[in-house]
Amino acid sequence: MTFKSQKGFTLIELMVTIAVLAIIVGWAIPSMYSLINQNRLTATSNQMLGLINQARSEALRRADRVWVSPLDGSSWSSGVAIWRDADGDGARSDSEIIRMVEGSSGPISVTGSASALATAPFGFNGAGFAIDEQAYRMTVCIDGKTDGQEIEINGGGQIRAQSAVCGGGG
Repeated sequence: MTFKSQKGFTLIELMVTIAVLAIIVGWAIPSMYSLINQNRLTATSNQMLGLINQARSEALRRADRVWVSPLDGSSWSSGVAIWRDADGDGARSDSEIIRMVEGSSGPISVTGSASALATAPFGFNGAGFAIDEQAYRMTVCIDGKTDGQEIEINGGGQIRAQSAVCGGGG
């Protein structure tokens, strides 16, 4: 009896290969989600830093107060508006907006450090100092995680970002 040599894979070889591939994919997917969320955190934090720096630059350029406030008036995560109170009424109108950025959907949240900051605008005067030399702090977090970024604006108008611990866990 003669046997021809056959080319190809046996069923067992194929099953072992699929099992190894499943283990590798199962290990890589959670790491990929973590990497994507970390990139979202960094992008949102950098976007907020850029907006705050732009507001300070506009205040210096115009030699006037420039405000930063939540787009919807209540949640920093909804987006941010940079504006100048041209009519002095203390309220933002569409004609006073210098720049506005919509918030992003996803697991990123932006919060103020105090209850007053949750809805109140903050800003810079014409000399680049924080208005009323009031310090402000914002935290950018990944929902359900403990790592985040804190953005601090001191009374002198200096802007600083650093790692922060968020309230979530898991």
